[in-house]
Amino acid sequence: MSYRYIDSEEKLCAYMNELLDKGCEVIALDIECESNLHQYGEKLCLLQVYDGVNAVLIDPFKVPPYHIKELIENRSIMKIMFDGAGDRAFLYKNCGMDLKTVLDLQVAVLLLNYEKRDLSSVVMAALGVDLGKSKKKFQRYNWSRRPLGADAIEYALFDVINLFDLKDKLLADIIDVGLFERFISKNMQVQNKPHIYNTKPKLMRTKTFDSLKKKDKTVFEKLLSIRENYAKKLNFPPNLVLANDL
Repeated sequence: MSYRYIDSEEKLCAYMNELLDKGCEVIALDIECESNLHQYGEKLCLLQVYDGVNAVLIDPFKVPPYHIKELIENRSIMKIMFDGAGDRAFLYKNCGMDLKTVLDLQVAVLLLNYEKRDLSSVVMAALGVDLGKSKKKFQRYNWSRRPLGADAIEYALFDVINLFDLKDKLLADIIDVGLFERFISKNMQVQNKPHIYNTKPKLMRTKTFDSLKKKDKTVFEKLLSIRENYAKKLNFPPNLVLANDL
């Protein structure tokens, strides 16, 4: 599968100028992240873009974030995504980027009552295209590693190259059943949902924590704080410094 790998400010600026020059108004977009699985913290690791002609991988470790922000927040370019709510939340929370002008195809899938609603199943049902990939294999993949494996690159690109055709099929079906206005309304609700986050650690949002006595809660919070500091210093996932299930 041919693609362009953008790993410098110059390459990204050149690509964005290409989009501008040809009047590109729609791209397919997806991202891959690291969330305390292989190292400390949450990091944007990869952006996949397909403009209908070129498949592009953008390396956020090599490109200044403000250029990525320009693309993410550009209201003149529609971003076709699939289940983009999580990506939108991640980009806002961890990168300060407010994803704008999104066409989320999962909204159409829900309105059309697809039995299986993951991307691979929907692409197979709607387009007859077998992505031939196992999502489970890459759910714990280390997207921060470089170079990325060829199979990981193929997996990442498959998430965007079919989105244009999928958009055409799903929207045609939505129009056929008279749900287009409802789709537009639901899609706007998804991308305009307020960014609200619970900053309390997940381990302090459990029934087990709630059942502790006040003194024990204080000890637990102190232990979590110590674990967090060591994890950050060592660049380890906190769970590898001290297991969550202790």
